[in-house]
Amino acid sequence: MVMATVKVARVSFGSQLKKSCLLSPQRSFSALKSATRTAPPPSTSKASTTSGQASATTSSGVPRKSAIKNEKKAKKALPAPDSTETQLKQIEGMMSMANTSNLFPTMDMWGTKLVTLDVEIPRDAPLRMLFSNPGAFWHAKQHNFSNWLKNTFSMYTIAKARAFTEVDCDFRFSHLFLPRTWRQLGNVTSHSSTSWLAPMRRTAMDNYLAIGRAIADKDEATLKALTTSDHATKVNKILRTRKPGQVWQWKVISDVSDKALFQKKSLFRPLATSPGATIVSIRSGEVYIAKEPPKRGNRLVIHALVKFETTQELKVFTKQGQRVDANSAEPHPVVEYLVLEKVGWYDNTWQVRDQIYK
Repeated sequence: MVMATVKVARVSFGSQLKKSCLLSPQRSFSALKSATRTAPPPSTSKASTTSGQASATTSSGVPRKSAIKNEKKAKKALPAPDSTETQLKQIEGMMSMANTSNLFPTMDMWGTKLVTLDVEIPRDAPLRMLFSNPGAFWHAKQHNFSNWLKNTFSMYTIAKARAFTEVDCDFRFSHLFLPRTWRQLGNVTSHSSTSWLAPMRRTAMDNYLAIGRAIADKDEATLKALTTSDHATKVNKILRTRKPGQVWQWKVISDVSDKALFQKKSLFRPLATSPGATIVSIRSGEVYIAKEPPKRGNRLVIHALVKFETTQELKVFTKQGQRVDANSAEPHPVVEYLVLEKVGWYDNTWQVRDQIYK
């Protein structure tokens, strides 16, 4: 009896579909589509009539619910981008690189593209701000104190790896109990010639002058050697914007000799002249994590934010030797914050990788 009722239902449904398609051929596809959505699937159970009717009415909803459940399970199975599982997989990948790096001696697996470390420009916090805007004063003090802590820890990391440029720093853990060690670690802005960062400041100023002259002379080879690939792209855009045939003459008028770079600063007496280059923030990290140490240098990548204060002059001439915009050629003070990078296992100099604006 159940099978009979099912067959009648099939015939009536098929005949209705056939009539609707013949009467309106243009709507045959829409009719077929709506019919397949509303058509009950054939019942193969040999149970009672009530169970057959229940299966016919609920069978269309069961697959949909099961599909939704399977989708939810699949979404839960996929790890989130920032989940612990994803981070562990990344660490496993790095460890596998560390274990297989000796198989490719001519390939630098650790020379990947890095982001600029969190170097920071110190904020001005004069004492009068305490009375005019105390909230901003204490916020600036907290910012500068956080920067000082990071500077000190990075200096300790560099000293432990003996990675200071042109400085024979025989650093040991016992040296942390000496006051002179903390005067070195906690004073990255020092202008003293005995500072561990003094040779780096001299190199930074020399590279800064060389980059300025290379931009004026369109010396792409020098720019490639003294800048990273990202910063070189920015500098090349400046070169392309120059009008053809123009000749640039750029020079720094202020004193950038060792006498100006290395000055003794006292508590009550300011510096006699502008120091030219001052390190205001420094960060370091151990990026080369292979089991074997690098063949040269150390495992660190160091980023130093250097404040350059100079008086510059730029003269632009045409092919005929005529001055272009003579008013702009007057000397003017320039303050720039450049991020310099040193990769410990590369035999190269400090390179400019970014510029930060205050």
